[in-house]
Order: sequence, then C-alpha cells, then structure tokens
Amino acid sequence: MALRIATLLFALHCLLPTSCAAYRCKRVSGALVQIDVSVGQVFGVNKHDCIFTRYGSSWTQLPGKLKHVTVGPAGVWGANRANHIFKLVGANWVNVPGLLKQIDAGGDQFVAGANHGDAIFCLPKKNTVGYSKRNSALNWRNIPGRLKYYSCGPYSCWGVNSNDYIFVRKGVSSFNCEGEGTWQGVPGRLSMIEVGSDGSVYGVNSVGDVYRRDSTSTCKPEGTGWTRIPLYSRQVKHVSYDLGHLWLILKNDAIYDCAEH
Repeated sequence: MALRIATLLFALHCLLPTSCAAYRCKRVSGALVQIDVSVGQVFGVNKHDCIFTRYGSSWTQLPGKLKHVTVGPAGVWGANRANHIFKLVGANWVNVPGLLKQIDAGGDQFVAGANHGDAIFCLPKKNTVGYSKRNSALNWRNIPGRLKYYSCGPYSCWGVNSNDYIFVRKGVSSFNCEGEGTWQGVPGRLSMIEVGSDGSVYGVNSVGDVYRRDSTSTCKPEGTGWTRIPLYSRQVKHVSYDLGHLWLILKNDAIYDCAEH
C-alpha cells in the first residue's frame, strides 16, 4: 500500500511488552535521506545535500551542503561529499581538519565516525566543545578495526561493518573516547545503527526492519537482545531516537516522527 501524503497515524506495538513502549507515528512534511536527533534538536539532509533543522512544526534550511549531519552534546557537526568535516559555530560552518564519511556527536561531548576506508576515529571533549577555527589544535584518535557506521551515546559506542555485523565498544567517556578493552561482537545483522542520548540503541537491517536493543544500561551496555518493532511499512532506511521520539526515514525519503505513549 502506498504511503499517503496526508498525515498517517499508526501504532507500533512491542513484541515483548516489557522491552519497549508503543509508539504513535505521524508523517512529517518534507523529504530527507538522513536524520539525527539529540538534546531536543532535530537535523537532517536531503538528497541534494541541503541541510535542515526543525523548529516547532516546520523545517528551516541552513546554509551549506552536507551529506551527513549530527547533533549532540558536542554540538552540530557534519561531513560533505568530499568527506570534509565541519562544525556549526554560531551561524557558520567551520572546517575541521580531517576526513570522515559519517560522523556522530552523540557521545559525552566527543565526536566519532568512520572514514572512506571504514577506519574509525574519535575526537575527545577538549577538542570538540571549544573548537571554533581552522588552526585549533586537534587530536583525532584512531580506534582499531573497520566499520562503515559508528554511533555513540553516554556510556557506549556501537557500529556495523561492511558485512552488517554489529559491535559495541564500552567504557567511552569525554576524555577517553576510544573506550576500554576490545570490540564485543553482538548477535544480529544491521545496515545502520544509532545510539540515543539516553543510551538506547536502535538499528535498521538491509530489508528495512527496525530493531531496538533491550535492557542497555551503564552496568550492561551491550543489553540482552533485540526486539523488532513492527511497522506499517518495512521500508525504513534510517532511524534516530531522542526524548521519547523515534524518527524514521523511509527508502522513499518520507519522514515519520514516532512518539512513545
């Protein structure tokens, strides 16, 4: 069934009532290929690399072009088609030395991401919060391994590799963005993954199914299992979660805001 342009409400019911909440979803105007939500803010980019942020019930376009944008405790960051990195300082995008194809600002005031060769990097708090100009000193830290997508939260970072295998890195902090120990493999396959501002973990697999990781916590960052969230459409390609709202981008670039109830 084709999605109607008019607002469509539907419920997402958990397979296990104790694992996650139900959601009521509504179609949001516009079209995006990627979205990121954190600290009460919403940012996204469309297929033309135009950048948008949401104020109330409408989108405001920002200057510049990015293929990937992220918002979090470290501020608003992004990467363009040439993999150049930028931070939003005031109303201007300031170039940050380095190259990343995907970047995430959801950690505890640090940023992390993957480059064109799937190498993984992070930038600690001392380099992120105060960064404002090209000649600011930086200390990008290379994390062993290869991932195509990497996302961080308050106490753990999660990623997926080119084969959609899932990994978690524990013990991350604003001063130790590399984390502690080694990668822990997590059962399942996902094509992208996002960690929410509260440490919750959501992901999408190759056929467009959405999953939430159960029972993640500071004591057990890896959680206990995956719960699939049944949707009206199994055509999701990107998710992001913040403050009780699960945002979905479908394969046709349609946007949905799903609120817990």
